Amino acid sequence: MSADESRDLHAGPARGLPPQTGLTTGAAVFTDAYGVIPRATMRDIVASYLQGWTGMRMLILARPLAGFAETFSQYVVDLAPGGGSQRPETDETAQGALFVTRGEIEIVVAGRASRLAAGGFAYVPPGAAWSLRNPGAGEAEFHW
Repeated sequence: MSADESRDLHAGPARGLPPQTGLTTGAAVFTDAYGVIPRATMRDIVASYLQGWTGMRMLILARPLAGFAETFSQYVVDLAPGGGSQRPETDETAQGALFVTRGEIEIVVAGRASRLAAGGFAYVPPGAAWSLRNPGAGEAEFHW
């Protein structure tokens, strides 16, 4: 399966900066319980980076709001070839789920290594030591 075919199966955010003529017609909505950000803004201009990672950038899809579900976040992560982290999660009580949408990742959970391609899924139980890297020649993308 080519990268383009995989991209069609597992949609992710657009890449690059929007054109100067591009207008965002949607509006962000914030309540006491959640925040919704228009899809059109999920571009390079809102990319974030985490400490302890190399070759990584992410877009935040969902994050805790004070006083609400402070235990849930969701990111879309782009990982350059060779990029990754020896300790992606610093909260030992957190559990994680990863869904690969493009490329390939290698994840090691509690000493067990797995390679996941587009469509692959991994669960990381609370307290498990884990690491992740992109072993491929192209970029990888996954939801975390």
